[in-house]
Amino acid sequence: MSTIETKLAQIGNRSETTTGTVNPPVYFSTAYRHEGIGKSTGFDYSRTGNPTRGLLEQAIADLEYGEQGYACSSGMAAVLLVLSLFRSGDELIVSEDLYGGTYRLFSEHEKKWNVRCRYVNTQSIKQIEQAITTETKAIFIETPTNPLMQVTDIAAVATVAKRNGLLLIVDNTFYTPYIQQPLTEGADIVL
Repeated sequence: MSTIETKLAQIGNRSETTTGTVNPPVYFSTAYRHEGIGKSTGFDYSRTGNPTRGLLEQAIADLEYGEQGYACSSGMAAVLLVLSLFRSGDELIVSEDLYGGTYRLFSEHEKKWNVRCRYVNTQSIKQIEQAITTETKAIFIETPTNPLMQVTDIAAVATVAKRNGLLLIVDNTFYTPYIQQPLTEGADIVL
């Protein structure tokens, strides 16, 4: 397996099949031609995807050792994308030490969509286990946390999540895949 430095150096370093360019071009097109009605090439409008964004998303997946990457306009957009997985009445167990912007988004989402957040010290497996209810669908952790830089044992939390049929979502903002790979430790989703 190649090192992360090799992966970073080789992102996009593949021949482009249409023209044979060594480095893929940056696509600025906003619309794409279709062969017919309902016959998409896989690209419709730039807001839903284009070859450049596809390359970025594949690079993210590769760096995170994941299956699929998604490019969002901001970190908060990525958090909101994850929140869209849940329905009214669902509960999330969340790191009590949490980036303020994420906390505010969760609070607003809780009011508007009735997705409850139960804040616990995620360094304590016991607190996590005690917070699980029949409505709990996921555990959302930051590690290290913002602002206190507390570290949560991802593998230990993943064991609890798997045992209870829960998703484990890890905000890996500070460490990035260069230092920490949450998916290899049992997380289901990494931001």
